[in-house]
Amino acid sequence: MRIEIITTGDEVMHGTILDTNARWISERCVVFGHDIIRRSSVKDDIGDIAALLKETVGRADAVIVTGGLGPTSDDLTVEAAASAFGLELVLDEDLLSVMKDFFRRIGREFSSSNEKQALIPEGGEILSNSVGTAPGVHLHARSTDFFFLPGVPQELYAMFDDSVAPWLASRCDCSRGEIILRCFGMPEAQIDEKLRGMELFGARLSFRVSFPEILLKLVAIGKNEDELKNILDRSSSSLKGRLGDVIYAEGDSSLYSVVGRMLSERGFTISTAESCTGGLIASSITDVAGSSDYFERGFVVYSNEAKIELLGVSEDILRLHGAVSPQTAIAMAEGARRLSASDYAVAVTGIAGPGGGTPEKPVGLVYIAISAVEGTRAFKYNFNRDRLSFKSIAAATAIDLVRQHLVGKLSLTGELK
Repeated sequence: MRIEIITTGDEVMHGTILDTNARWISERCVVFGHDIIRRSSVKDDIGDIAALLKETVGRADAVIVTGGLGPTSDDLTVEAAASAFGLELVLDEDLLSVMKDFFRRIGREFSSSNEKQALIPEGGEILSNSVGTAPGVHLHARSTDFFFLPGVPQELYAMFDDSVAPWLASRCDCSRGEIILRCFGMPEAQIDEKLRGMELFGARLSFRVSFPEILLKLVAIGKNEDELKNILDRSSSSLKGRLGDVIYAEGDSSLYSVVGRMLSERGFTISTAESCTGGLIASSITDVAGSSDYFERGFVVYSNEAKIELLGVSEDILRLHGAVSPQTAIAMAEGARRLSASDYAVAVTGIAGPGGGTPEKPVGLVYIAISAVEGTRAFKYNFNRDRLSFKSIAAATAIDLVRQHLVGKLSLTGELK
């Protein structure tokens, strides 16, 4: 298949930035066995972009365009595409709703200028952006397929692998596959540092934050299924060797389902005692089908009175150390395990915020205790995030501590960690 690549942007034309996107796209397309017949750059001008798009029709089977999909006045690619092919721009209400929700989740204001990113040429297919705000567009115009992608490299890479690569693979005599490795307990920057310079045997690695996890995607192309499997097996083994138990699963399995399966296979049960997470751990455990095999019960003990009445936490512990303390977390976990007769109990107590913190016990402070036959141990963390994110990462950290103990990586004897 004959492919052209177009890069838009005054910065590229003026030499302010290097056009590394076109080179990257070329390399990816060639892997699929397609021919790159032309690479062009054009300034941020509707007329010039539209003219170049029209030139490619019939000359190329597919055209990949990068840049100009943002919310500012010089982001003109979608308008130019509509102009080139005489199409109306249609406001996609579903896309607009998704964008507003994304901005809300990351705590950013959604301005009227962002609405232009929900304008799509009629007949266009929206390409989702897993790492940013600018959606892409796939448009079939006359005899040519056009892919309009973001200019930001990380967004481009993700959208290409998610949407364009499968399309290209379906039109070549090769095998394409991917593996998702799910990570928890290590920041993205630290994972990147550990993997730097690692041999991937021809596979491509990309990162995606799916809070509170990090997803690693390996994408590979092989001449046949055997070669593809060999590449993916070797590259995934290499990643696992570097990261160890930070990788908790491959594919779609959630952290809670992985821990649930481990408990079930060993015939163990678990109970929860939650204060600041408000039952989120128990809720997430029971989101997994079959959790009745291993989940015994959950206690939500938000007040001191509830901790005393339901779990038997002593008034002396609360008076001397406070509700947010390792001593209280340990007492909660031991109380839950004793009352439920379960093999494991996990307890969480902390300050979710935005108020309630002190210099000694700031917002984000959380103590997590794990209790089992081996003993009970408390762990201290500080997750200085918004309230919902705090609850999410505290709950996931608690269940991950159980996982670490089950795989023999964590001792429940010793001092506060």
